[in-house]
Amino acid sequence: MPINEDMFFPVRDCKAEQEMVPNSELRVVESVSGHLGLYGLEPEYMEQVDRHLGELLDSTV
Repeated sequence: MPINEDMFFPVRDCKAEQEMVPNSELRVVESVSGHLGLYGLEPEYMEQVDRHLGELLDSTV
């Protein structure tokens, strides 16, 4: 789950890696804070992470 404004792990790099992993899915977290979103600067950040992880854990593969 790359962050759309992350300078450490740009979405384009993560997408290239994701495409090499069979049956994988790329989900992007929307945040202007990039990695700083991990520090609770935007409440929506963790909501997105929780939703994506919840959907992953609820899915049957």
